[in-house]
Amino acid sequence: MSNILIGKTISDVKIADDKEALLFVTNEGDVIVKTDADCCSHTWIENVQLPALGLPANVLSVDDSYFESKEDGELKIYGCTIKTDKGEIVIEYRNESNGYYGGNLSWPDDSFYGGVYGQNVSTMNWQNVVDT
Repeated sequence: MSNILIGKTISDVKIADDKEALLFVTNEGDVIVKTDADCCSHTWIENVQLPALGLPANVLSVDDSYFESKEDGELKIYGCTIKTDKGEIVIEYRNESNGYYGGNLSWPDDSFYGGVYGQNVSTMNWQNVVDT
């Protein structure tokens, strides 16, 4: 399945103040990606690195990865790499649970769970991404 960002030009990236969603401003309109969590867990965006050569940048590919699990599986660290013609946008996101559950990024048209208690329903109060 092809990611919605491929072929678009990103001119800006914003993060929600609760770290549960990202807003990509593109030449074809805004694209919102939300963090999602299985039952009894919470997912958030920990870090975002912007392309070394800046924005605007044309998206070439989008790849998800699983980095590691810490504390007997209670903290899982995931990543998403967006390759552009100006370098990579790297999103590190995390999920915390009792070890049985996980999280993911939910792109437009993906199924969005949001958690049993709505623990992953973002405020979507946007602010600038501080490159870390």
